[in-house]
Amino acid sequence: MADLVLETPEGVPLRLELAGPGTRLLAAAVDGLVFLAFLAGTVLILALSGLAAGATVLLSGTIVLVVAYWFGTALLLDGRTPGKVATGLRVADAQGFAPRATQLLLRALFVPLEAVLVLPVPLVWILIAATPLRQRLGDLVAGTVVLRDGRRRAVREPVADLAWSQLAVHQFELDPAAVRRLDGRDLGLLRTLLTRRELDPAARVRLQRRTAEHYHARLFGAPRALDPDEARTFLRELFLCLRELRGEEPAAMRTDRSGSAAVRGAAPGAGSPPR
Repeated sequence: MADLVLETPEGVPLRLELAGPGTRLLAAAVDGLVFLAFLAGTVLILALSGLAAGATVLLSGTIVLVVAYWFGTALLLDGRTPGKVATGLRVADAQGFAPRATQLLLRALFVPLEAVLVLPVPLVWILIAATPLRQRLGDLVAGTVVLRDGRRRAVREPVADLAWSQLAVHQFELDPAAVRRLDGRDLGLLRTLLTRRELDPAARVRLQRRTAEHYHARLFGAPRALDPDEARTFLRELFLCLRELRGEEPAAMRTDRSGSAAVRGAAPGAGSPPR
């Protein structure tokens, strides 16, 4: 398995999985079928409508249509063609960010050439297998890579079926008044730490421990060393408490709540606005 390893702002390695030749071949096959179906359907409609000349013009511009399909769909679908959507892939720049329109256009311009070269020399698959970042010719020119789309597998909301006030046991005695001093940015950070699976496992543990110890000292006024299990439990309880105080529970939890205040006598939605 090949990975694109990046450095996050937190100073830990972020691993993004590069797509291999097999998955990319499948995506290309799907795109080829979609394109041919669209082209054949359009030509048939024109022919049946008595516009045979229009069908001829359309077929003569097949190369332009190929470039337009690969560029247009990738631009509209954030770096994904229909084939990539079906196989869970996406195009990114060499730093793992969303590609620019010019990069997508450069990639698309090389699709007809690479398609022609497949039969005499499968240059595309040779390059994908041989280059460190699994890049085809269009990727090398445009400065792009193709990644497995981790967002398809990401957990959108941690512990979506729980509320802090409904926990049977609180391992950490959080004070709602102190937690209210945190804001939306803190909630976003906690959500990311609890759902980010693409980080290197050891780095994720270190980051969770440092973050948990930081918030523990901030809320309790005294530093405390936490082991990995304690750190994750603390972050989980703090996230649940802050989410509840800010009134940002998942919809399922909001519908289950009673009308009474659930957080030790405090109104759950009474958190201060983001600073």
